[in-house]
Amino acid sequence: MKQKRMKNKSPERFSFHELSILLGCANNADAPEIFIGKGLAMLYNGHRELQKILQTDTPYLMEDLRMGYVRKGKIRLTVNLIEREYGAGTFAYISAGSIMQINEMSDDFDLCGIMIGDERLRAALGQATPTLCNGDTPFFTIRPTAEDAATISGMISIIWELINKKNVPDETLNSMISALIHYYNYLKRLESDTVEDWTPRGKQLFNTFINLVNTYAKSERKLQFYADKMCVTARYLSTVVKQTTGITAKEWIDRAVVTNAKVMLKYSDKQVAEVAYALDFPNVSFFCKYFKHATGQTPQEYRNK
Repeated sequence: MKQKRMKNKSPERFSFHELSILLGCANNADAPEIFIGKGLAMLYNGHRELQKILQTDTPYLMEDLRMGYVRKGKIRLTVNLIEREYGAGTFAYISAGSIMQINEMSDDFDLCGIMIGDERLRAALGQATPTLCNGDTPFFTIRPTAEDAATISGMISIIWELINKKNVPDETLNSMISALIHYYNYLKRLESDTVEDWTPRGKQLFNTFINLVNTYAKSERKLQFYADKMCVTARYLSTVVKQTTGITAKEWIDRAVVTNAKVMLKYSDKQVAEVAYALDFPNVSFFCKYFKHATGQTPQEYRNK
């Protein structure tokens, strides 16, 4: 797998506006497989464009919902602290507010992806909001059966056809978006029903823990806070997380804090002291020592890299 790096910074928030700037040539003859419209963007064939707009080892804050699948190749991602490698046939859902970092992608990596803004999402779903969108599932991947995979890719192809037609009513497009999201929700529910009986208690507890860490790590670094939220003792939580993942609960918390610090340091205008304050450190000196211990660099060295 070959790592790709860009010379210029990418934005802290990877949203429609930044996507338009990064691609530059979207919606013209130079980029026939890209669409950026009102509350909706698509990379129908993302191989070349993804290499242009994303760099490795950089955390991105996802402002909008993402859905799509890997056509070919492999990619190694860290999403909300969890690192996995995904290959062809993997379908993914990433909710708004998630932090994603690309660690590595193969030269032949190709995906088909959709980015949906909040306004478009509300218009598409109305009152029929599936459980997938209630905030409890920030990220998941599935490898569906060939039949289900064909259904999903067919829906995405129809959405691509609709957005490239002139004067297609928003209601038609929104209906297809709603159908796609509900089908993802259906497949997620099937997966949950399948694994619920054999999923170890430790894995369930870790999943709850890591979701809380992703939510609260900006202001809460003490293990006791998370143990209280989960109605278990800190010692029990620490033991189970270590046994389940091989990584201590404290290290998971530290990873989340450092990831949020990196996002603010690399792209925001905040001074180092302001970043320390935003992350609830008692003073900038303690924050600098904490960050250097975790990364081997001072906050300023990371920012200037």
